[in-house]
Parts: sequence; structure tokens; C-alpha cells
Amino acid sequence: MLPPTRLFIALSFFAITAQAQPACVTKKHDDQSLSRCKPWPAFKEQVIALKSTYVPDAGNDDAGVFDLDLAVLNSTNARPIATYTKPGAYNSDAIRFDDLVIDTARYRLAPDVRAFGLRSKFEHSSRANPYEKTDLALYVREGGKLRPVLEGLVVYKNHGEWMDECEGEGQQIRRTVEIGPSSHNGYSDLIVTSSGTAMKTVKAGKECVSQDSPLKKTQITLTYDGKQYTIPEDLRGY
Repeated sequence: MLPPTRLFIALSFFAITAQAQPACVTKKHDDQSLSRCKPWPAFKEQVIALKSTYVPDAGNDDAGVFDLDLAVLNSTNARPIATYTKPGAYNSDAIRFDDLVIDTARYRLAPDVRAFGLRSKFEHSSRANPYEKTDLALYVREGGKLRPVLEGLVVYKNHGEWMDECEGEGQQIRRTVEIGPSSHNGYSDLIVTSSGTAMKTVKAGKECVSQDSPLKKTQITLTYDGKQYTIPEDLRGY
């Protein structure tokens, strides 16, 4: 059960959204909250809407979490069709929660099941130790509820370590997700392809020289266990 304060926030969001005209409302991320909204091409007259609100840790103004309130709305009257709420969905500390993007690619998991995605972005602004990553989550509708079937898949990561103005090394990794031809427990397998670049800079006299090289392309299949897609540890987390 949600704590009373967070439950009130969640219900207030959906109540306000249901009265709003038009259905889509977007609010820029201001380090305290953000709102996103996007039509869902797979279903006419439906839009995906979300709000994420910052909750600081007790006694620590520099660290906290962002709650998630998510809904599929009727675009003609803005009434919720299906909803999902997750307190503390995104950590935000030294690696800061930066943005949420609604992903409406064709995630057809079964003949009668379409999923949509949320891409959560994080960053650590540091010249010596820069870090960026994007996680992908997928949601399906079950009656009046939305349910996550994939959470925490890292689809982009850019990180490195630089000793001075020149010398250092890092990696940039990108992953794509495709629907596979086979299935498990009623949902299609997901084929995840990873590619990227190993980056290195060295001093050559007075010049700073880049020595970039491609990383080996790899492919892995994620299968559905009846509740969620199982993600190997090296494809999730920090």
C-alpha cells in the first residue's frame, strides 16, 4: 500500500489529468518534477501520460528518488484507461536522474499484446569521470492496470576516466531491442544487440591524439519468465 502522502499525489495527478484539456501535457524537468505525454500510434484515441516527482532523502537535499505516475488516457476526454504508480522509481544522487522519454516503437509481444516503453536517463557531470546512461522499461496493459514486463535494461552507456586535459579512456555502448521469432510463456523473446566504441586519448608531443576502436558486436536473447523478462547483470545497473 502507498503511504498516504504519495497516494494523495498519485490520485491528484490522475484526477487533474482526467479534467485536463487537451490530454497531453508536457512539463520541463526542473529537478523537482516533470510531465510527459505522447499519442500511442498502436491505438487510436489513446495517449500515454506520466508525471515524475522528486522526494528527497531524509536530511539530505542532494539525494533522493523520483516517484512515477503513469497512465494511458482517452485522448478525447482525458480519462484514465489504465494506470501504474511506483514510489521511488528512480534514484537521483551523484548520478542524477535527468529525463524520461516515452517510447512507442512496435513492441508486439503477442498477437493481442502491445507494449510501450519508458527510457529513463541519468548523468554525472564530471570532466574526470563523465557518466551517462539510459535504461529501458516496457509496460503492458491488463484491464485498468499497467504492468512492467521489462525493467532496468541499459540501452545506452557512456563513461570514462580522464587523468588530465588529454589522457584517458572510456567506452560508449548502444543497444537495440527487436522482437524475436520465438516465444516463452506467451510473450515473444527480445533480441538485444550491443555495439559501441572504446575511446582512448594519449599525448603525442604537444598534441592530444584519439585512438578509438569499435567494440565487438554481441547479441543476446531475453526470455519472459511469466512475470518479467530476465536481464543478465551485465546488461543492467550502473
